[in-house]
Amino acid sequence: MTDAPEPLPPVTHGGRLARLRARLRERGADGFLTLHGPNLLYLSGFSGSSGLLVVREASAFLITDSRYEIQAADEVAAGIEVRISGDGLFAALSEVARSWSASRIAFEPTHVSVRALERLEEAAPDVDWDPVRGLVESLRLEKEPGEIERMRRAALVACSALEETLGRVAEGMSEMEITAELEYRLRAGGSEGPAFESIVAVGPRSALPHARPSDRRLREGDLLLLDFGAVVHGYRSDITRTVVAGRPADWQVAVHAAVRAAHDAALAVVRDGVAAAAVDAAARGSLNDAGYGEYFGHSTGHGLGLEVHEEPAVSRRSEAILRSGNVVTIEPGVYLPGRGGVRLEDDVCVEAAGARSLTAFPLDLREI
Repeated sequence: MTDAPEPLPPVTHGGRLARLRARLRERGADGFLTLHGPNLLYLSGFSGSSGLLVVREASAFLITDSRYEIQAADEVAAGIEVRISGDGLFAALSEVARSWSASRIAFEPTHVSVRALERLEEAAPDVDWDPVRGLVESLRLEKEPGEIERMRRAALVACSALEETLGRVAEGMSEMEITAELEYRLRAGGSEGPAFESIVAVGPRSALPHARPSDRRLREGDLLLLDFGAVVHGYRSDITRTVVAGRPADWQVAVHAAVRAAHDAALAVVRDGVAAAAVDAAARGSLNDAGYGEYFGHSTGHGLGLEVHEEPAVSRRSEAILRSGNVVTIEPGVYLPGRGGVRLEDDVCVEAAGARSLTAFPLDLREI
């Protein structure tokens, strides 16, 4: 019987609401509304698929439906009132909003459809709906210790699933069969599900950075690229490793070595106060020096947390400055059309002294 994991440290929803209210005061807004699942989870603790959260200066309430009545009572943080609606989120909002005349309520245009905005305006016609981009996401940039621990555990689950899967992969297995094995191991290890649609690609298809698993079968001499992640309490990991079926060819060894050197070059630059673009430049410069620069088209990394792609971007166009508490991926790759590709990806927490890796899995070119 497996020992139960240590209890996770708490996260501080009250502090998050206080920081949000301070931002609203700076903007001159009377409140904030979100429908976006990750932001609902971040601000309130609610993990259901249907909810609407309103935060005002002296109050906050979450509207959901009867499917989530018991769940919301268990999950939603203290200081947030839960309201169960049988007539839909917007109908319940309309009842509350009758007292909001002349109010200015911020909302997230990135996460609200045109129809949803129409319904907000119908529910509260006297409200000045104020579009604000990235308000909560900016709060989510700096992870609390409890968040980092959830991500570390998600990384541990992913690494364990990868080790178990590689021990079961055999020549003749299809990409879809390998994906099924991997995602079973994720679930069995404690993941709430795949962090995103897993990428499993063999042979020449490993040169497709976002390949979807197919019926292509693993053959002797093929590269096998696996890019996937686990989810623990809503927080995600994202790891990529590339292995080879049997003994690697010289070109595979050379490409893998170049990608690992680029990975290590980028990692060496990561620390508090460094421009994210400088991290990208380190990886890109290393691959240019190795003669593979033209085969690296995507960015070196991205932020990670409640979503698999968050700020800060680690790209040549990024204007972000890395700060302690940011969690980012480092994932350079080389993709040779018709031959195959290699990507190596780790999740790292930015600290004053450098990068602390959350993904502990060997970077060597493994033969399976």
